[in-house]
Amino acid sequence: MKAAVIRDNPRRIAIEEMEIPVCKPDEVLVHVKACGLCGSDIHGFMDEASKGRVAGLVMGHEPSGIVAECGENVEGYRPGDRVVINPQFFCGECYACKHSWFNICENGGIIGSSLRGFKQGAMAEYVTVPKENLHVLPEGLSFAEGAMIEPVANAIHAVNRAGVKIGDCVAVVGAGTIGLCMIQAAKLAGAGCVAAIDISDFHLDMARRLGADIVINSAKMDSIEEVKKNFHGIGADVTLEAVGIGETYRQASLMTRKRGTLVLFGAAKETALIHLYPFLHRELNLVGCTGFDAEVDIGLQMLLEGKMQVQPLITREYPIEETAEAIHAAVSESNDILKIVLVS
Repeated sequence: MKAAVIRDNPRRIAIEEMEIPVCKPDEVLVHVKACGLCGSDIHGFMDEASKGRVAGLVMGHEPSGIVAECGENVEGYRPGDRVVINPQFFCGECYACKHSWFNICENGGIIGSSLRGFKQGAMAEYVTVPKENLHVLPEGLSFAEGAMIEPVANAIHAVNRAGVKIGDCVAVVGAGTIGLCMIQAAKLAGAGCVAAIDISDFHLDMARRLGADIVINSAKMDSIEEVKKNFHGIGADVTLEAVGIGETYRQASLMTRKRGTLVLFGAAKETALIHLYPFLHRELNLVGCTGFDAEVDIGLQMLLEGKMQVQPLITREYPIEETAEAIHAAVSESNDILKIVLVS
């Protein structure tokens, strides 16, 4: 099969022929039809010191496809089924798993990453995953839309973790793919007003189209003051940070009202400089957030019913053979591109 593999000296993406992976008894072989290019893939690949995207790895954790083969113990799926893949693998035995917190499993990880274990991903023609990681892709949703379920489920999980209530004023910092999904999820959760903050007018136009009531270009105006002005002079009840650098966390902490909730989702790198005083002196409720647990089927239903939209976010599609070109475009044209999906 063809696969996009990270190679070093020099750092590059090489399209190579690899053996089709063999199913274990409880696994399913999926013929990948679409795979989203995530910001974490781009950042990890561009950082040669990254522990999460090392040489020899096939990236890709946002796939959809068709079941090609089932292991002997697999029930409920058969070749030809259209599926999406939950990329998170988990042990099912640790404290977190016993509470159904599968996204924070003590022994878990994610396909297409080497950060916690090494599991080849879906920027290839085929990938194997445990049967528990499959969800049926409903008729009426395309493979490209199915590949968007990972950011959709992430966004719904973040909003659920935030505890957004009916009538809340919500600020979303970062109107990339995840942020735009967060805007939609917050509105569905009952937010009375949602503000989107970004430095790209293109992204903000999309935010407005997808339900943001207020859009703020933080490169042109003071985002903190604008949020406060629009939210009763006190700031957001809930702020969802979806960028992951020190400056955006600073802004997010100061635009959140006293004793409001700030969800820490963005993580461009492992560390970021964050000023403590805004958190301490405003008594903010800090909520960490990564991945998702039970939100995949909810997300698929929201997409099927048209209550969330992802097709407008898919700016470009590339074949797997052009993965390197796709990454280059995502970096060099970041203000004009939202989501790139690799298709076959």
